[in-house]
Amino acid sequence: MEEQKNIFFEYRGVLRSKIALLFTNCEDVTTVQVHPTVTSIQGWTFAGWTSLQNITLPPTITTLGDGTFCDCYSLKSVTLPPMITTLGNSFFQSCSSLTSITLPPTITTLGDHVFYGCSTLISVTLPSTVTSLGDGTFHGCSSLKSVTLPSTITSLGNHVFFGCSSLASITLPPTIKTINLRVFHNCFSLTSIHLPENLNAISITSFEGCSKLATIKAPSLSNSSFDNNHDSFKEVLEKAGFLMGKPENFLYSRSIIDPDHMYYNIKVWAATRHVDDRLPLCTAAVRSLKWSKMKYIFAAYMPAVYDVDTLTGLAMFMLAAVGPLSDMESVYKLLKALPHAMPAGG
Repeated sequence: MEEQKNIFFEYRGVLRSKIALLFTNCEDVTTVQVHPTVTSIQGWTFAGWTSLQNITLPPTITTLGDGTFCDCYSLKSVTLPPMITTLGNSFFQSCSSLTSITLPPTITTLGDHVFYGCSTLISVTLPSTVTSLGDGTFHGCSSLKSVTLPSTITSLGNHVFFGCSSLASITLPPTIKTINLRVFHNCFSLTSIHLPENLNAISITSFEGCSKLATIKAPSLSNSSFDNNHDSFKEVLEKAGFLMGKPENFLYSRSIIDPDHMYYNIKVWAATRHVDDRLPLCTAAVRSLKWSKMKYIFAAYMPAVYDVDTLTGLAMFMLAAVGPLSDMESVYKLLKALPHAMPAGG
């Protein structure tokens, strides 16, 4: 058996890429011990070390660059320093021998493709400090059976679980508001999913290729069963009050096609103050939109009719009445919904 090789690095506290270039693609190196005075490792330092199995990183390290262990196909074990806060892009990409990993409780951010192609990774528990997952974080982790998402995460980037074919179920924390493009694409084993309440936006492509997925559960969805196709999922979303394309495009009469096929919860949007601290119905009234458009916003959040504009102090129907483009049908319908605003004897 070939003798195991140990390498020690130190250069003014920083493990630099220029030094590492001397050992680029070290096919024979199986073990590395970084000197305890090193505090930072630059990006791609160990990228392509195909025989590297184990590495010891000192607790003094506070920064690890992008792609630090990219293409380390034999890497089985690594203990991450306790003070790092970020795993950069492609950090463990294609580490196909990595079966498990413990992330320190200081980690807040996982960059794009951190575990991309880690095909033997079985389980991951993310610390409660993590607030975001980059695009394709677990893309191609075909052995991943379980993942615990902390309640601090608010959105899932594109392709986060793309190709996680062993993932059977997952519960998304209530803090998640956005599910982006093809998050669960080709998760062949996924049979059910619980979506969070008050979800703001979701891509209709989120579950493409999930051939066993038959049930989507969420408090906001009146119909949780679907036939695993775009048309059925679209029907479920629309019944729950989701609208394709950003609602503000609808409000400002923009015809911008969303390439990610995002659906937005118009009920949540209509109840949230946006431009100039105005509710969307208030903005629609200011813009004198016709009732055919205003009624859609009104139906999504009827209490908005009682709102008084903070800039002008005018009631909703008065806002719709001012200006040369005012639509009398809109004024009438708003006033009908707000009968106490009618002057006495009017």
